[in-house]
Amino acid sequence: MTNQNSVLSFRVSAGLKNIIGRDLISDKYIAIFELVKNSYDAGADKVDISFIISDEGQDQIIISDNGCGMTYNDIIEKWLFVAYSEKKPQNREKASFRDEIKREIAGAKGVGRFSCDRLGAILSLITKTESEALANKVEVNWNSFELDDTQEFMDIPVQYSTVAKLPSGFSKGTTLIVDALRESWSRDDLLRLKRSLMKLISPDANKGELPFDIELIVPAERDNDSKVLSKTGINPDRDIVNGIIHNDIFEKLNIKTTSIEVNVSEDGEYIISKLTDRGEYIFSFVEKNRGYYGLRDISIVVFYLNQSAKARFTRQMGGVQPKNYGSVFIYKNGFRINPYGEPGQDLFGIDQRKAQGWKRFLGTREIMGRISIKGDNEQFLETTSRAHGFIQTPAVDMLADLFLEKVLKVLEKYVVNLINWGEPLKSDPQHIISPNEIGEEIISQFISSADSKDIVSVDYNPDILTKSYAQGKQDSITMSLRKLESAAERTQDTGLISLAQILKKRTESIISENIQLEEENEENAKELARVKKEGIVRERQIYFLKGAANQNVTNLVNGFHSIYTLTDASRGNIDYLHELIISMDLENKDFIISIIGQIKQSNEKAHKLADLAIHGNQSLKQSGPHSLYDFICQYIDAGFTIEGIKYELDKDNRAFDCKFDSSSIGIIIDNIASNSIKAGATILHISFEETGKYVEVAFSDNGIGLSEDIDPKSLFEWGFSSNRQRKGYGIGLFHIKQLVKEMNGTVDIDTTYSMGFKLIVRLKK
Repeated sequence: MTNQNSVLSFRVSAGLKNIIGRDLISDKYIAIFELVKNSYDAGADKVDISFIISDEGQDQIIISDNGCGMTYNDIIEKWLFVAYSEKKPQNREKASFRDEIKREIAGAKGVGRFSCDRLGAILSLITKTESEALANKVEVNWNSFELDDTQEFMDIPVQYSTVAKLPSGFSKGTTLIVDALRESWSRDDLLRLKRSLMKLISPDANKGELPFDIELIVPAERDNDSKVLSKTGINPDRDIVNGIIHNDIFEKLNIKTTSIEVNVSEDGEYIISKLTDRGEYIFSFVEKNRGYYGLRDISIVVFYLNQSAKARFTRQMGGVQPKNYGSVFIYKNGFRINPYGEPGQDLFGIDQRKAQGWKRFLGTREIMGRISIKGDNEQFLETTSRAHGFIQTPAVDMLADLFLEKVLKVLEKYVVNLINWGEPLKSDPQHIISPNEIGEEIISQFISSADSKDIVSVDYNPDILTKSYAQGKQDSITMSLRKLESAAERTQDTGLISLAQILKKRTESIISENIQLEEENEENAKELARVKKEGIVRERQIYFLKGAANQNVTNLVNGFHSIYTLTDASRGNIDYLHELIISMDLENKDFIISIIGQIKQSNEKAHKLADLAIHGNQSLKQSGPHSLYDFICQYIDAGFTIEGIKYELDKDNRAFDCKFDSSSIGIIIDNIASNSIKAGATILHISFEETGKYVEVAFSDNGIGLSEDIDPKSLFEWGFSSNRQRKGYGIGLFHIKQLVKEMNGTVDIDTTYSMGFKLIVRLKK
């Protein structure tokens, strides 16, 4: 009869060894990572990983460290105690050496020791503490656990003995000797191991703590290493097997680019953000952590990779491109969490978001960096296999949101909206926007990005911000000054208050100087008119004289350069705003879009005017006072037109004098050419004709032309497109009509033209 009140217990099969050994840790690289973590947690400052051939001619892996080592008692109560880990918070007080080690714990599963089974069938563990005279040795044949699954796990014996010293030569520590390797290790495998180890330890791990060096020792590869070292264009840290492992973090490469650093304080109360651009400190602020209360002691550093940074990275890394190196890596207590950061791994959905707005979002190929999580944070737990990242928890989701909102979006706001991706402007290949040009915009963007109730303090680079204010326009200075004063009042930051006061005085001075300059310019205008009449300088349609003729004209040209830069940067903002509004369900949506259209048109006019002012006085020469023919001819010859189509201009001796605005004509030509390119045209033909009151300019291309079911008048409506696949005509024709109307002219489509598309612009004489 069965006793229904009996107490039962589990039995453990010898087959458990495979479940927590080879079957669990299926990657040989991960197995070595786990053993290196054990050395780190044991307080070692040096660990050697050796691949050698034994006296018996067999391949061996030897991992030696100079950590605290283990006593006989430690071996019995801890190392042989399956799944026990003294690294878990509840067991740390039992570890006699733990107080002496000023490090956070990298592992806490209690199964890392079974990584040895993944590497080889036989293990010899030799370990010694500082105080012991002899070293303890344990020998394990993992195959013994595979003979009979009916055997009890604890019934499989392991051999114990003592030896005089550690084979490593260290006075204390642990040495693991793995024999009967389960896989061979080629040179490529060893290089992959070394490069993976370079990413394994966070560069933050040793800050204020004990150093930790890893050395890879493979005698059989020394000759090959010497051959590689004799070649040019290699990276010694990555391309040779033997040597100390160096973390090839971005900072060590000394590549100057835009970077953002965001830290959640140790107590989780504050978020500290800092922005740096090409070696110059820009801005930082501290805010209360209201939205991410579950996160603490987290540091995030992300670098933006423009084309220059990518090229230099590839060069310094011996040909390794950033896309093949990785993106944003995650570390917990100094050690990397796999597989985050590997090419193709996208924990935060960055690339999916990038696909929704590639012109305004950053993808994994444009950024590189790391996230460091510190402390006994039980919300971030690795999967037992060590190869599949964190177990999904609310904290992991919160980390993803923090990264998106406080890191990626802030970096995008600066890179995309302010510095135009940090690349040379297409319209001015010699110019890259610097932070010195956009100080007031930086304040406008970032002061207003945080909730005013949450801002604790603000810091800044006064050289950049004050310089920008001194060069800025009166309206932008006044607007940004108000925001700066508001931020200073909210934060009560003495430095910011001082800056606001200085800039307020400077603003008043600038306004006064502007008034004086306007008066001087009025007098200079009279002098310029006299000079023009005397024929010293030819009148040009764009109404700018050579900069060398007068210092005030030089100042004007410099001012137009600033306008040119800012309007070029504003293009992206306007397009982004239009794209954003289009996707929204708003009551006055059409009205808002029409206003955006007016803003875009005004911005384009200012941009074109500045373009002509900067470059036109070197390239455009006017033979007639109001010659439309001469202006368009020289506009094309000077290279102001957009590329991608051939311009054919009918030659004519007549001047075709009429009233026109040079910047508007430039925009009209560019919009027509852009539409023609989208319609598949390769040639844009321009011809002139005079009627009683008008000069007619006909623009015809050899593109796909108009469909018969399209009403030509509808093409001049905002946003209408006759070629939806190529996004053609629509907005461009709307702007052309508005610009021609401003010049008291008319524009029509020639519906009888059958060889493409033809537009006729009429301007009054």
